[in-house]
Amino acid sequence: MSSGIKNIAIIGANKEGLKLLPIILKDRKSRVCVIADSNKNAMLFKLNELGYRLGQKFNIRITSDISEVNRIPDLDIIINALQDQATEKFLESPDFKDVEKLGPLSTRLIWGVRASAPMGGGDRGGEQTTLLSSFREIVDAVRLTIDRKELLSVILKLASESTRAERGSIMLISTDERMLRVEIAKGMDEEVVRKIRVPVGEGISGKVAQDGKPLLISGKARDGEFARPMERSDVKSAMCVPLLVNGEIIGVINVSSSESTHVFTNEDLSFLTSLAALAAEVIQRSNEYERLRVDSAKFSFWKEIDSIMSSSVPLEKRLSTVARKLVDIIQGLTCFIYIYDDERGRLFLKAASVKDSKGLGLLSLRPGEGLEGASIEALKDVFLVDRTEQGNIKRVYMTLPMVSNGTLVGTLNGQIISQHGLSVYHESFLKDIRTLVAESVYKYKQHEKEKLRARKMFAVDEAGLEMISIKDPKRLATIITTTPAAILGAEGSLLRIRQNGRFQTAATFGLDDKSVREYFLPIEKETVMEALRKKEVVCREFSEEASPYIRSVLARPLFVNEAIAGVLTLFNKTSDVTVYPCGFSKPDSEILARFSVYAEKALANVVKQEKPEPRKEAHEPARSPLALFETRVEQELNRARRLDKSMVLASVRIAGLKEISNRVGFETKLVNFIRKKTRSFDIVVRLNDETFGFLFLDTNEKITRLLGAITEVIANDEAFHKAFLEGKADILYGYAGFPHDGDSFAELFARASNRARLDMNKGYDAKEF
Repeated sequence: MSSGIKNIAIIGANKEGLKLLPIILKDRKSRVCVIADSNKNAMLFKLNELGYRLGQKFNIRITSDISEVNRIPDLDIIINALQDQATEKFLESPDFKDVEKLGPLSTRLIWGVRASAPMGGGDRGGEQTTLLSSFREIVDAVRLTIDRKELLSVILKLASESTRAERGSIMLISTDERMLRVEIAKGMDEEVVRKIRVPVGEGISGKVAQDGKPLLISGKARDGEFARPMERSDVKSAMCVPLLVNGEIIGVINVSSSESTHVFTNEDLSFLTSLAALAAEVIQRSNEYERLRVDSAKFSFWKEIDSIMSSSVPLEKRLSTVARKLVDIIQGLTCFIYIYDDERGRLFLKAASVKDSKGLGLLSLRPGEGLEGASIEALKDVFLVDRTEQGNIKRVYMTLPMVSNGTLVGTLNGQIISQHGLSVYHESFLKDIRTLVAESVYKYKQHEKEKLRARKMFAVDEAGLEMISIKDPKRLATIITTTPAAILGAEGSLLRIRQNGRFQTAATFGLDDKSVREYFLPIEKETVMEALRKKEVVCREFSEEASPYIRSVLARPLFVNEAIAGVLTLFNKTSDVTVYPCGFSKPDSEILARFSVYAEKALANVVKQEKPEPRKEAHEPARSPLALFETRVEQELNRARRLDKSMVLASVRIAGLKEISNRVGFETKLVNFIRKKTRSFDIVVRLNDETFGFLFLDTNEKITRLLGAITEVIANDEAFHKAFLEGKADILYGYAGFPHDGDSFAELFARASNRARLDMNKGYDAKEF
């Protein structure tokens, strides 16, 4: 310490703080200005009530407002005797950037040594001997619950100041990696420190860690003497001693100096070796205690995770709970959890510790994008340390890939802003918890995949049994085309049947949009040709740049009597969860293969039936549009029940249509306009001359949008508008939603047939449609 008087503030009027007063007051070069503690029931306040006024006796201000520490002029040292989270956060203020901060252990050691043998005068060897003696007494009395970081800081402070070293570090061996890792350092950049890994046996530190013999080096190490010679040319002298406990080497202490006039001596090496012998024991005890504490926390946390991840709440809520639990354990952590979607090849943000998480499920990253995307490409843990405007505050970014059973399931990510950054034990803790979360997520994903696969297989079997009994070729073609698209989540499909030696279009689904057809048909023809050539399923994917409308295609040949009778092609797999397109997966091909078994049997039955009576079907009465509409609605109802979806059935009657001049032109205009405003997979059917039926899938929206479209057409058609105003024409509408308004076609259609008159004066927002 310097020759001037040091102004000191003690935060903590508790027993720990009072124990420090006697040794500080003995030092004439130190002055305690204030003792602050927000707890008014602390020991010092109680003593004051009993008449023991220590503040008046020693001219020390006693206060319950710790912010008064800010107002002390020329403050040199703050002693934190409370060592709680609130005080640590208070001391992170930029106001204390240049103020030295000490804990109880550091205070006892520094002032204990000063009281017995003040540093700076007398025999240096005697000072070091006294220092070791004081350190031994303090170590024997210290509790294992002290801050491990502070303990290592004190040991390094003793090693560097007693030998007048400019730089120093304590490195401990990671038993799993057989590497030396820097636990604490002086005179080194934080980000460099975190990246340092020295294999045991390599370099000066590695050699000492392997042989267990202290080294004293003057000048640069000779080439070939060590596998990693000293790279810093400015280092003039260095020492490295092992940390030995019961014959086991747990690490090393390094110190170095760049001053040409200061060279370490054998006495310095002897002192550092003795200090290391004492320090090794207390470090080992601290390590064991920390390991037990962390293991206990991990076990308790694992039980919580297991309970959380085994619950029936949605996965996002489970992971959000895990993220918030981690924040409670690690100071300054903000946690984010991404889940990897195998089909889409993206990371999706599913959980965060922050309360406002509007981006959950929408934010996604490709491999290579951002810190998270970069880590999953190499499946490597990534840690980055950043400097902040406040020199004593560290910002750590991390991303830990979550892998279970050799499968990437997501990433555990975080940002830590705190004075201490991310400790080695917290880093180890996060890595272990990452593994536990990965296993839970993997089990969940496998369970969900099996459930989804079982539901789809059940839907295939249900539809397949119905197909086998169908005798109408056109109806069969429609079922074969639409059913797998609905089950697999494809936007559309096309079925080609072999007729007169050529594969001609038998049925389509989702191809009403002209632009979609223009992009799809060339790709479909190429894919069909490849499927015919290979005689097996063909799966293709396209980038957004190469094909903006068609992103994925799955084609499968259908066989009858060992010959290809048709080819079914699906396009644009969609997701129930996100808006991003994805490719068809292997499970999709398996489900389509199962469906194809039924489709091939159904096609074979129709072919057999047509041979003896080829014209029989022509004499069967045609099914009415209402019957066809009912069949289609029932199919979609079955799908909606299985997938827990909603849908809206609507009917619109244009009364007096015959009274309108240019009726055909108006009808064409109206139908084209409605189709333009509806989605490609919505269903529009003309039930009779005046009535249209609508089926809006996967939505709970009502008919408002449709009415907006119709109102716009009427307003722009002079003939109909005139007939409407004269009372010769009218528009009536009705609607019903599944599952709220009914569970069958009969219930929904009856409610939708209870129509109301369209109010032309009411505004309808057609843009939302």
